[in-house]
Parts: sequence; C-alpha cells; structure tokens
Amino acid sequence: MNRSIMRLLPLVAILLASLTAACNNGGTIVGPPPPPVPGNFSTASLTGHYAFLMSGREALCNIVDNFARAGTFFADGQGRITGGLEDVNTCAGVGTLQFTSGSYSITADGRGTLHLTNSTGTTNYSITLSSTTRGFIAQTDVNSTASGSFQRQNTAAFSNPAIAGGYVFDFAGVDYSPSPPVPASIIGRFSADGGGGISNGLFDANIDGAPSNQQAFPPGAFYQVDTNGDGTTYGRGTANIAGHDFAFYIVDATRLRLVSIHPLEAFSGDAFAQQSPPFTIASLNSSFAFLLGGSSPSGGIATAGRFTADGAGNITNVALDENDSGNITLLPTGTVTGSYTVDANQLGGGTVTWTDTTVGTFTFIFYLISPTQAVFQEAETGTGITSDGTLLAQTAGPITPASLAGDFAFAWNGVISDEVDFVGQLNLTSASGNNASGIMDFNEFGVATRFFDIQFKGPLTITAPGTGPNTLTLTTTFPSPTTFKFTAYAVDSNTVLLVGVDTNRVLAGSIARQP
Repeated sequence: MNRSIMRLLPLVAILLASLTAACNNGGTIVGPPPPPVPGNFSTASLTGHYAFLMSGREALCNIVDNFARAGTFFADGQGRITGGLEDVNTCAGVGTLQFTSGSYSITADGRGTLHLTNSTGTTNYSITLSSTTRGFIAQTDVNSTASGSFQRQNTAAFSNPAIAGGYVFDFAGVDYSPSPPVPASIIGRFSADGGGGISNGLFDANIDGAPSNQQAFPPGAFYQVDTNGDGTTYGRGTANIAGHDFAFYIVDATRLRLVSIHPLEAFSGDAFAQQSPPFTIASLNSSFAFLLGGSSPSGGIATAGRFTADGAGNITNVALDENDSGNITLLPTGTVTGSYTVDANQLGGGTVTWTDTTVGTFTFIFYLISPTQAVFQEAETGTGITSDGTLLAQTAGPITPASLAGDFAFAWNGVISDEVDFVGQLNLTSASGNNASGIMDFNEFGVATRFFDIQFKGPLTITAPGTGPNTLTLTTTFPSPTTFKFTAYAVDSNTVLLVGVDTNRVLAGSIARQP
C-alpha cells in the first residue's frame, strides 16, 4: 500500500505529494558554538509527566511514508526518562509501545535534547521549552522527521469523570482508504457525559478538497479511559469520534491529545474543553488572527491573516498572506467585504466568508472553543484546498517592538524539497535594525540532513497598530547564508503567528513567550 503523502503544520494540516527516497546515512551539520545563552531554564525545568503529539515523515529504504504518534514521557528533573507510553501509526501498522528508558538535557534558554527508548530503538528530538509545563518538539533522526508539542499532565484527571462537558476538536492527516490516498481535515464538537458517553456530536470534514458541510456523528461514538494501568498511569484511553477510532492521552480536563488507531487513517489532533454554550452571533465581537496549513492542487499551502468581527455578523479589516507552493497572495488587493454566521443550535459552529473584488472569495468553517478561540477550516468548493488551523482573538491594545521584546520559543514546519521541521529560541529587542536573533535546530528530510545550533538574526518590523501584517526576516550565516521571510500576525505580546512568504519554500508556525 502506497501511503506517500506529506503534510504541512504538525497539529492541523497536511501537504499532498508523492515521492520515494532511499535509506542513507544522511548528514549532520553543527554550527559554531553559540555564545553563552541567558535564561531561566535548566534540566530541572522538565519534571513530571508530559503528553506529546507529533506527526511527520519517515523513510524506510525505498518507501517514504507519513506517520503520527501520541503519548507520554516521565521526566525526573535530573535528565532521566523513567517511563512512558506511546501510540504510533506508521506504514507498519498501529501499535502501543512502552518507553523503557531515555535521557534529556535543557540549557538556560530552554533549548535541549530528548531521547526516548522503547522496544524498537531510540528516537531523538530537539526541544524548546516555552515554560516548565509545555514546549515544542522536532524529531532529528536520519530517516524520520516530525514536529509537534508537549504539555505537562495532571494525573488527577486520569478518569472518565474528568472528561465531561463540551469539547471542540481538530484532526488532520491522511485517508488511505481511496487509492491514491488523500489529505483530510475534520473539525467539530461533542458533549461528554463523564461516563464514556458522547452526545451532540457535529463535524465538518474536508476530504481531498471536498467540504462535507456539517454532519452529525454516526452511531457508536464513545470515550473510555483504559481500565488497566495504561489509564491510571499514563492517562491513555480510546475513543470513537466523528466515526473514527483514536487513542488519546489526557493532559488535564481541558485537553486531550489524539492519534488514529485505524490502519487506513493517519489522523492526529487535539480536543479542547469548550466554554458552555449558548454561542450566538454576538459571541464573535473582536479582532482575530488566524493560521492555517494544508494542501492544494499545486502542493503545500499556508495562510495567515486577521479580521474584525463586529458582533452582528459583519467582517471588516481583512488582511491575509497565503503561500500556495511559492505563489504568494495578499489581501486586500481590491475591495474586501465579508460576513459571518453562528449556527442556530448555539453549539459554537459557524462560517466566515469574505470576497476581495480582485482575488475572489474565501470561505471558512469554525467551531468556537470560547469567544476568543476556535478551530478553523478552509471550505471553498472547487478549489481542491484541504487546510485547517486556529483562530485567536487579538489583544485590544497596540502591539509595539517594546511590548514584544523578550525571549520566545518557536516551531516552524513546512516543505522545501520535502518536509522540514524547525524548533528553537528567539530573542526580540525593541531596538531598530537586527532586533531578532536566536538559535535553532532543524531536520531537512528531503536531503536527509540535520542541522544543530544554527544561529540567525534579522529585523522584525512592526506596522502600527501591530495587529496587521508585520514582517520578520531571519538570516543564517552557517553553513551558508540563508534568508527566511515571514509575515507575522501578533495575537498579543505573548504569541505571534508566522507564515513564510518565500517563493522557494512553504513554512508556517508560531512563537510563544518564555518567562
């Protein structure tokens, strides 16, 4: 079975492609030793149980395939991994594997390495902490790359009763039931009863660029924390959501991390506790920034932007940057008008539509987690686009270089010749000129090369009031001068969404403030 599809954005989207690769030893490039880095982190900062989710690409001799994994690892605060469990979905099938050992280290700026060992061997990762409770992760093995995130678990929530109330979810991945396989995005919501039952299940699927419109869950929906030690020790359980089978790992009562356990699907994503309905058209009454990624008939696509919803169904102040396999579209180009609706059932679903008189119409589906956060899916018919992501309310105050100054963890994901995954740390100052600098590791799968301790710098230029499109340009000097150009949409002074606007690559990601 050929499962060769690439995806863009580790948590929410995919990139369709078809290629093969041969096993090889690859290359490792290590930059010059960085200067001593300031910061408040150490190996002791990573302590406890952490649930992770990631997806990526792997090369097994002459087969290139997609895979996803979710699980938990136990960090002892002294650099040792003392246990853990993961569910993996690969070309070899699906399975649950226990971590038997491992190690990690963290430097002062929050960057570090993580090594996890199970019966199949050891996987290697670069990580960056955004706090002691969460961080970004990228796999750095020769024949595998992946990216995602991890978050500390609350072990007191490892039970069915802890999962109660409304949840909004976003799953993305690859559907292998057709031939050739196709990209898929599924977003929606459900109500959990605290005892394993699910009601009020609704979803919108976009399979290979064909939106489904809103559907009810088919019969058989459930969730169940494992009744053996996997549930009480690791927070693992299984579920059927929107007609698909998943393993999940509990972060706490507000978040679940899920990976499909059906061999003909490689989906992964998160479910977030939803603020109690009702949601009405007045629930959207703010400025919002958004980030989406996925696939189009041309290849990889990444989109970021912002708009204002007035609480009465009208959309104004639309700005958008879209990179469709190196073809850049910017809004506004002509005159833009827009509107939005919220479902009459008041469960948080709705649509956003705007039209640029020059570029055309954009349509999106959303499910509200709260009035300030939603999952977001592109839903035009006839475009062939499968793309999804997140929608976040922007700060009411202006964003300035001074308000953004500080240290940030970041993760970028995308495609150059094949998938590439970045993780690192960025410092921003309020000075003019090269006010952004940092260090990153990345795994360029297409050339089987891993890069470590690569230093970069460049300017972040803020256009008042800072909530619209800003520019971030970062240049490395080693191993050769390479410039990455992004448009930056600030959610607030702690979070910035990034979309690459280079014509030779598609990248997207975010930066998150460190303490």
